[in-house]
Amino acid sequence: MARENFDAGHFYVIPDLIDPCLKSGFKRNQKIEAYYLLSRTYLFLDKPDKAEESYLNLLKEDPEYTLNEEEDPIDLVYLSRKFITTPVFAFYAGAGFNLSSVNVLSNYGMDNTRNSKEEYGNGLGVQVKVGAEWNVSDFLSVGLEPSFFTRSYTYDNTIFIFDNQEYSENQIGFQVPLFLKYRRRLGKITPYVYAGFGVDILSNANAKIRYNDRDLDTQSEYPVTGPELNINNLRRRTNSFVLLGIGANYRLGNNYIFFDIRYSALLRNIVKEENRYSNLAFNYIYSYVDDDKRLNNYAFSVGYLWPLYKPRKVKKNNNEGFFNKLFSKGGRGK
Repeated sequence: MARENFDAGHFYVIPDLIDPCLKSGFKRNQKIEAYYLLSRTYLFLDKPDKAEESYLNLLKEDPEYTLNEEEDPIDLVYLSRKFITTPVFAFYAGAGFNLSSVNVLSNYGMDNTRNSKEEYGNGLGVQVKVGAEWNVSDFLSVGLEPSFFTRSYTYDNTIFIFDNQEYSENQIGFQVPLFLKYRRRLGKITPYVYAGFGVDILSNANAKIRYNDRDLDTQSEYPVTGPELNINNLRRRTNSFVLLGIGANYRLGNNYIFFDIRYSALLRNIVKEENRYSNLAFNYIYSYVDDDKRLNNYAFSVGYLWPLYKPRKVKKNNNEGFFNKLFSKGGRGK
C-alpha cells in the first residue's frame, strides 16, 4: 500500500502506513525496504531531518547497504553521502598451518665445513591468532595480531666423509605483529594486502638428533640416538620479523569469513652465538654444531571477522582529513 501511494504521489499517508509495521511485524529485509521508502518520502516532503533519520535506521539494519548511483534517485544518493558506514574497529580470530624454511648465514661444524653436504628441509606447523583492526579510512586499517605458533625444520648432513646426521627441531612461541592493511570491496568479497613488523617470542625449542657412525671396513652402521633435547639455552628467545600478506574477506550477514596467505621472515640469527658449543651432547655425542641461521615462514589461515558497525553522519569538517583527500569516498554513499 505504501508503494502504491508513493507511486501515486500520496506522500503524506505513507509514514502512517509504515510506522506501525516497523514497530512490529516487519522482517529485516522488509524494514530495509520500508526505511528506503520513508527516506525518499521525506525528501519529497522536504523534511531532511526525517529523511536522514530514516536512512540512518536503514543503515542500522544493513550497515553495508549500497546504493546504485545510476539507478537510485540522485537526491537519495546525495543523502547517503552524509553517512559513514565503515566500522571503527573490527575483531577477528583464525587458525591455519605454516611451512618454515631456513636461510643459512654461516656454516659451523665438527668437520671441514668446505666439504659440508648439509641440506635443510621445510617443516610444518600450526598457528592460532586473534586480532583487532582500527579502520583509519574506508580503505586503510591498522592491525595488531597476537598469535600462537608451532614451527619446525629438518637438517641432514654427511660428515667425516661417510657418517650421517639427521636433525629435526620443533619450536613453540608467540608473535605480535603490527601491520598496515589496504582493502577494496568488490560486492561480497573484499580483497586486501598488508605489510608490517613484529616481535617473535620463542617459549620452547626441542631437537631430535640421530648420528649414523659408518664403518666401511665391516660395512656396518652404528646409529647413535637419544631422547629429545631441550635447546632453549641455544636459541634467541626474542627476535623481530617483517611480514607481507594477501587475503580476502567474504561477507556473511554483517560479519565475514576470511582467507589469508602470509610470508614472514625473522631478521636476526636464531642461534645464541655465545652458547654455540655449550651443549656437550650436541658436540661430542652427535658431532653437531649449530649453523647461524634465520627462519622464513609461509602461513595460510582461515577465520571469522566481526566488524563493530556504528553508522553515523559525516562531520562537516570530515572532508578536510588527510585520508579523505588521499582516497575517494569509497565506502560512503551507502
